[in-house]
Amino acid sequence: MVSNASYAQVVDGLVLPVTIAGDVALDFCNTAAGRGEPDRKEYLRSYDELAVWAQVAGLLDRERSQLLRAQASETPRAAAAVLRRALRLREAVYETALGDEAWDVVAEEAERAARAARLTPTGWELPDRLDRPVLAIARASAEFLLRPERSAVRACPGRHCGWLFLDPSGRRRWCSMATCGNRAKQRRHSQRISRAG
Repeated sequence: MVSNASYAQVVDGLVLPVTIAGDVALDFCNTAAGRGEPDRKEYLRSYDELAVWAQVAGLLDRERSQLLRAQASETPRAAAAVLRRALRLREAVYETALGDEAWDVVAEEAERAARAARLTPTGWELPDRLDRPVLAIARASAEFLLRPERSAVRACPGRHCGWLFLDPSGRRRWCSMATCGNRAKQRRHSQRISRAG
């Protein structure tokens, strides 16, 4: 079951961010908000959240997501190690997308994905093992970071946000006008009223 808010959705009882970025690699980066702030929002706090996020992003089907979640519950230490790899990859993709090169981490995970993949009649297939979400994300992220669209990545200036999105026209300011844009307008309005009073 999926339930939507303006910035988050509930899938299988887990709160995950909505997809607004224009590419799966950037949506992966948006599984955290408010980087550098004391009350940073973290959406990937467990292996379950990682697997379900990968499912929502189209990197895993529901059956595989459930299979991996069952494996993770039987091997919690291994699942925690995979989650740490995912978070490390996410920060590297975020930095690299904004031009601060953290390419080595992205390349390391993308190379793992290439070594693990096998060719099937339907295309390249990753193995059904705990790190499949990380491998799929790494491959998608590396492909995105090599495309020209990378130059159109912007970070939302909204308070407690910093989400990334594609802005090919150069006119988009907020990750979402409905959330960060409206909050900024309300804040400015409140400031004008308090200064006037």
